[in-house]
Amino acid sequence: MSPLVTLTGDGTFRAPDTEAIIAHELPDDPHLAALMRLRALLGDDLEDQIATRLYLPAALGIDDTDHLLPSTLVMLAGMTGDLAPYGWRMGPGLGRAWRHAWEQQQLTVEAARIALYGYEGPLMVTVLGPATLAAASFLSTGERTLSDPGAVRDLPMLLAEGITEHLAELRDRVPGARPHVLVREDAVAGVVAGRIPTPSGRRRYPPIPAPEIGHLWLRLLAALGETGALGAEEITLGVGADAALVTAARDAGARRLAVAPRRQPALSTDAGRGIWEGLAAATEAGCALELVVDPRPGGGMADELDQVLETWRRLGYSSAQAAGFGLIAHTGASHDVHAGRVDPSAQPGLHTLLDEPGIEALLRAAPAWAERVES
Repeated sequence: MSPLVTLTGDGTFRAPDTEAIIAHELPDDPHLAALMRLRALLGDDLEDQIATRLYLPAALGIDDTDHLLPSTLVMLAGMTGDLAPYGWRMGPGLGRAWRHAWEQQQLTVEAARIALYGYEGPLMVTVLGPATLAAASFLSTGERTLSDPGAVRDLPMLLAEGITEHLAELRDRVPGARPHVLVREDAVAGVVAGRIPTPSGRRRYPPIPAPEIGHLWLRLLAALGETGALGAEEITLGVGADAALVTAARDAGARRLAVAPRRQPALSTDAGRGIWEGLAAATEAGCALELVVDPRPGGGMADELDQVLETWRRLGYSSAQAAGFGLIAHTGASHDVHAGRVDPSAQPGLHTLLDEPGIEALLRAAPAWAERVES
């Protein structure tokens, strides 16, 4: 029987603090401690119809190199770079920060051998997608990667090769794992709208139309499929809040789409009607939807999920037809990037990382959601 809902996190997890380490009798190693807590939280389904998807944290926030952007950059096959005053740059030379970010990633993978010993089930890896990488990283010239069409064109292949190698390491450490990848495109709205600023801040980079973004996604998904690393059903792609991007994702072969209800325009608007009808058409064509929500107190998850079901009903579907949707716990930090309030290259703070109370809140809320979509 297919689950009514599948629960997971956004790929980040704040390393347990001293109090948590003592309370749960965890080791001092933050990578091992984080994985042990994540396994305790998400390592088993809540019940028969509420599934969970354990994930390997891509960002623990231990230091400036331990965040989602550097953890994705160091995964790019054959790429080197460093942390410059203006942000993370790609180019000649292996800098100390780049090497340290790679070491942090390896420590997490090695910790999985111990923390996930004997585990059998889904295990998700999280990366930033090519559009967001292009907006958030820089070249050795100081310009964003977005300024070089050739470099942008290469990103999907470099990322696919890196993901494949990463998953091979993970399969070696955790033989019972069934890999899944979450591709976060936090900055894709700014790329499509032409809102990403140049280093001087006086102008913006030209927009990249949604069909061209879709071609980047197509190359990424196709490359992962060709290597045998993952099938389309095992990749969740973030598509922002744009009907054209939903279409581009479907044309690229995406079978799982992640959307944040908070970002979606109201159904009463032309933009809202377009995207919600696009999402509905995607589900009818067999695509799975995963809703990015903030389950913490004051995060607004309950209202957002109410609005999703109301919108679904207004489109002519029943609540039961929302069965199978996934829920991704998130702090809401990427909403500011999506809206252009935060530069995608900016160093995130610890508050942007998901923590244990956030995941626990999602687990507590899941039975009520499952009951609603079952009835």
